[in-house]
Amino acid sequence: MMTYLLKYMSLRARGEPVRWVLKVLGVNYTEETFDVLGEWPARKQEFKFRKVPVLMVDGEQLHQTTVICRFLGERHHLASGDLWTATRQMEVVEALHDLTNSMGMALLARKYGNEERQKAMTGLTAAQFPVVLSNIESRITDKGWILSQQMTWVDVFIAAYLDVYENYFPGVVGKFPLCEALRRQVQDIPVIKAWRQERPAWHSFEDPQGLVALSDGSQ
Repeated sequence: MMTYLLKYMSLRARGEPVRWVLKVLGVNYTEETFDVLGEWPARKQEFKFRKVPVLMVDGEQLHQTTVICRFLGERHHLASGDLWTATRQMEVVEALHDLTNSMGMALLARKYGNEERQKAMTGLTAAQFPVVLSNIESRITDKGWILSQQMTWVDVFIAAYLDVYENYFPGVVGKFPLCEALRRQVQDIPVIKAWRQERPAWHSFEDPQGLVALSDGSQ
């Protein structure tokens, strides 16, 4: 039986989709977190690509959020068996994941007090977010899942990111009713509901407070 250890900074961000997929699968795993500001610089060299999250699979490092989630979904039978469907699902997965780059830049700009860049990067994310959501919306089936008649890891991944982004851009997900229904459907899974209640509060680095006002005009 495979053993899993998730290593990530004390953030939601790119680690949250991995956590949600692991929890929905019901597999045993442990998580090691380290502070993004205090510990990460010293620990960076431990990781082959100098990036996290990393999932340790039987002691071996597996990198990249989308790669980790897809591996878990396919390994534990929560994935589409059709290549074309899985590929089209990956389109929206990668599109939503891309937004973490500009959002991360906004958070870094805030940390260093660069308000102009913070506003620009938050606005860039806010402008692209509805574009991505409209494409996700068009691929949700009558069963409420993305290009599938049953839930796959892709739905869990998307819902986890929507859960994060809804805090930065309140109300924007609700403009896309099928996306909102998908988000709520996954959030209502007992293990996810429990996790959302018990997970740590926002780290100061990614706390949405102070970013929302800057993004209002770009939604």
